[in-house]
Amino acid sequence: MARESAQVKGLRYLVEHRLLIGEVTADRVRATVRGSGEVYRLGFEGGRWFCGCPARTNGCSHLHALRAVTVVPRSPRP
Repeated sequence: MARESAQVKGLRYLVEHRLLIGEVTADRVRATVRGSGEVYRLGFEGGRWFCGCPARTNGCSHLHALRAVTVVPRSPRP
């Protein structure tokens, strides 16, 4: 069986209601997510994304879930 990508896993977390957003402002996003048995704190602050999970990357499934519901894609400029 193929391993689930971080992006697909993040979307699954949304469908399974595992993400709880606590705060969204122009400069900050704070949330918690229930991963595989653990609850992690994650968000955006000081111009960078962070997650307390062991992956320690900006590409973890938890951040994919959070960005899917908080980031507005930029439109191409004419």
